[in-house]
Amino acid sequence: MSEKKTLSIAVLGLGRFGKFTARELFENGVELLVADKSEEAVNQMSDIAEIAVTCDLSDPDAVEKLGLGNMDAVIVCMGSSMDPSIMCIMVAKEQGVHKVIAKASSERMGKVLKKIGADEIVYPEKTMAQLTVTKVLGR
Repeated sequence: MSEKKTLSIAVLGLGRFGKFTARELFENGVELLVADKSEEAVNQMSDIAEIAVTCDLSDPDAVEKLGLGNMDAVIVCMGSSMDPSIMCIMVAKEQGVHKVIAKASSERMGKVLKKIGADEIVYPEKTMAQLTVTKVLGR
């Protein structure tokens, strides 16, 4: 029997969404690379990540040094920050990452990130609002 390969996923941006995403991935056995500009946020997540890096995610040189090409997937979690999101998506795609998922705070931002190369766009607030309404209405 062949052993199942452990997924390696990068979570870029450690706000609330990024932290929740990283913890869920860790609890599901994923090897993590986490990065954020906030040293405090990175330190909070260093116990669950194989690699935890403090860097400016809007700096292409810094993003390139993360080695995203070694990841099975990259999740870009800076929904309100267009520049670092664009840079992370571009570098991930240039380095050959097959699956790049990006958080967007608006439909317009989602369209831009998709055009840059994101394979999938997530809208956490919109998705949770729909789920909450479904629960309230009993559907």
